[in-house]
Amino acid sequence: MNIEQAREFLALSRCLNFTEAAEQLNITQPALSKHIIALEKEFNCRLLDRNRRGVNLTGPGKLMFQSATVMVEEYDKVKAAIGELKAQVTVRLVGDLQDEDDSALASLTAVVARQNNLATIVLAPACDDPLKKVLDGEADIMISYTDPKYLNEQGLAHVPFVTRSLVAVVNADHPLATRESLHWEDLRGQTLLKFVSDKTNPAWLQFERLSESCGFQPKSRAVPASNNFEFFSTPLKNDVLIWKSTERNLGLLLDTGRRIGVPVVSEEACLTSYAIFKQENREQLEPFVQAVKEARELLNARKPHRQG
Repeated sequence: MNIEQAREFLALSRCLNFTEAAEQLNITQPALSKHIIALEKEFNCRLLDRNRRGVNLTGPGKLMFQSATVMVEEYDKVKAAIGELKAQVTVRLVGDLQDEDDSALASLTAVVARQNNLATIVLAPACDDPLKKVLDGEADIMISYTDPKYLNEQGLAHVPFVTRSLVAVVNADHPLATRESLHWEDLRGQTLLKFVSDKTNPAWLQFERLSESCGFQPKSRAVPASNNFEFFSTPLKNDVLIWKSTERNLGLLLDTGRRIGVPVVSEEACLTSYAIFKQENREQLEPFVQAVKEARELLNARKPHRQG
């Protein structure tokens, strides 16, 4: 008898009605009957008397009721205790969470992890080299744009955190401005703005890998920039600015600068931030990964409401 069979038998024993018990358990009445018959076969005895007047517990059934009650109570106690123990695990997060997409998912992940007794997630103090903080054991996970190939070469574990679609921003008189959409390979021969900063360099690595997969090396014009004002105020000339389509200020950039945003629709064309950690900590950090999945599902479920 497993724990679910015990719960089903208890529900039926308390109300002595198959239909009512099935509704409480959110299963069908035939399924409940099948499970009870299987339980009687397992113990080779009748647990219930079924007749026109109703259902009653037999002698063995009363004994089973007592044992199943203890079994379920002890199971729930152990499960709750393990949950509390797991919640005592603290995951230290480090990285630039100024990006609103990363910040939203990280915040909801912390809530989900705590509510589900998975872990307690805290934000480690900011630093100039968050990856070193992870390697030195001063933080557990870094959230960052970076190139998965580089992480593999460094022997670091990583899972996708937030994946964003891309948009190509060009001046209104640019040849690409008339396109409704484009694929990454359409950027072959175009000059892309390459913002040079600690924040944007890892993202550029992803663009380089994407170009290599399409069989070309991206042409670029380097522009020193450290904040959104510099990103958005840089003259495009005849070049192309690749940016995430979820950028909150993207509409402002397009409205005031006589610029056009063309969606990049290639399935592989995206900008992804990663949760990065040491390989030996993978099992320990599995609760964090699980919380991220649940938080992402919650955010995705809310998207239609935000759009409406």
